[in-house]
Amino acid sequence: MNYIREINAFMDWLEINPLEATTQTLWFHIMAIANKSGWPEWFTIANLTLMARVNVSENTLIKHRNILVQKGRILYKNQGKQKAGKYKIIPFTSKNEVNHSVKDSVTSKNEVKREVKREVKREVKHEVNPSVLYKLNETKLIDDIDNPQTPFQETVELFKKAGMGEINQIIAEVLGEIADNYPLELIQEAFKRAGIKNATSIRYVEKILISWERKGIKSLAQLEVYENNRRGNYGISKGDNGRNSQEDDPYAGIGLTL
Repeated sequence: MNYIREINAFMDWLEINPLEATTQTLWFHIMAIANKSGWPEWFTIANLTLMARVNVSENTLIKHRNILVQKGRILYKNQGKQKAGKYKIIPFTSKNEVNHSVKDSVTSKNEVKREVKREVKREVKHEVNPSVLYKLNETKLIDDIDNPQTPFQETVELFKKAGMGEINQIIAEVLGEIADNYPLELIQEAFKRAGIKNATSIRYVEKILISWERKGIKSLAQLEVYENNRRGNYGISKGDNGRNSQEDDPYAGIGLTL
């Protein structure tokens, strides 16, 4: 099974078969596990594993799994309470179609590898962004089964706690970009400061992080040093006259405090 083609086909399929974000997330995680397992016809996944990865209750997991079954995207066999359920992916592309496409487009093993790398960088960034929750490393997801709380999921939780609204495709893309490009500790601090300012848009958090990035700040420790230096330098520069205006502060910028 061709992982990249399946993901792209799924995104195309969603255009005429819309699914809730949780259902989409579940499909991607099932695909990730199938990929790691070497694409067996049937494979087992414990409910607890998927509950942790998708961050949902068992009842919610069952609900969204049933949707995938009803939509014809997976098959599922319940093996009782003491055993993990069995899953089967219903592929969009047949083995023959994939093999034929590969033979037509590449002529060597090395060319296949280069094509996969180019396809991942291009297609994942531009086509699969609503689920950047699922970052690809060549042809498989970087998704540690022993560490289900990914940076994206952590960022989503921060967004939910901040009460900034529902997660749609645009919001998901922004959250994914944030999770991919900034350390979690800075993301947490940015949300904290956005909360202090009663910000209601994820763009506010994004602007804070961009501001720090432009100043070369890559960790919370660097931010603390930067702001301590800023306080000292500005205190010297303003003398006894006090602050005249915000423009007098060379470090004036969103997310930074004196």
